[in-house]
Amino acid sequence: ISANTAVAQELPLQNGFAAKVNGEVITLAEVMKLIDRRLEPNMGRIPDSVLDVEREKLKPVVLRELIERRLMVQQANRNGITLPENAVDDYLQRTVERLSRVEGTRFSIDDYLFLWKQQFGESEVQLRKNLGEEILISELKDLKLNISTSISPRQLRDYYRMNVDQFTQDGSVTFRQLLVPLNDQDHGKIIRQVDEDLSSGSAITDLISKFSSGPRSDQGGLYQLKESQLEDRFPPVPEVVRGLQVGQMSEWFNCRGYSHKILLEERIPGGPLSFENAQGQIRAILRQEIREKKRVKFERELWKKAQVELFIPGVEIPKFS
Repeated sequence: ISANTAVAQELPLQNGFAAKVNGEVITLAEVMKLIDRRLEPNMGRIPDSVLDVEREKLKPVVLRELIERRLMVQQANRNGITLPENAVDDYLQRTVERLSRVEGTRFSIDDYLFLWKQQFGESEVQLRKNLGEEILISELKDLKLNISTSISPRQLRDYYRMNVDQFTQDGSVTFRQLLVPLNDQDHGKIIRQVDEDLSSGSAITDLISKFSSGPRSDQGGLYQLKESQLEDRFPPVPEVVRGLQVGQMSEWFNCRGYSHKILLEERIPGGPLSFENAQGQIRAILRQEIREKKRVKFERELWKKAQVELFIPGVEIPKFS
């Protein structure tokens, strides 16, 4: 079963239609307005000729999105979903409150509507209409994709047993790091003094507080990192740390303008995550699988009986058999 579609080529030249969705028109102007909104951050920075090429590429993509949006609004109406009173005003109020917090300036809804029209050329009436549709669509998705079935303990255990390698806990390392700038005029002198003091039994925490120029010298140069976080450090720090035994101190090595010396204090290896600790992840995975099945079913139902007429070439819509 596939969506019933028809394609016409002359119509855009006559009246600017982009598509008809169960008899409701989507205009070419609507498509272009949404495209320009997406390209707006690039306007003035990218040549107009490049923007024109991007507009043509985006036409079928944006029209496909607008068709699905129209189908969902129609479905919401068929399901008797209505827009709650003051829903749009409440949405706008939450938006301006977030904007006020971010900008540090108090904005009103009128300020927001003015700025919106100034930036996107969209009237208050059109913006409110679009927001109302988004709220209806959100309500429809909550209705159609809501998961009411529970995940049984047996399902959790079965999934864990079949996918035990999928659940691992990240190992961690604790180390201290002393850094001496290579451009310090006393670089060599500091290196020698640190080595002498370590040989005499001085604690590395004291030496870090005294000599280190690292960002954590006031904390004794302490780093407590997950193995995955260690990977984000500049080389050769990860390699040096992995090559040390607990309690072992590295030789001096250079990295990013500093001489480094590292003491590995603790290593906790990663390994399999127990079923008890993996249950939350498993439940989320199984719920997402259920939700995805419901989404595919919802999309199938949304498209399979749709009467869609296309007036822009290149639009791909779902086909179901």
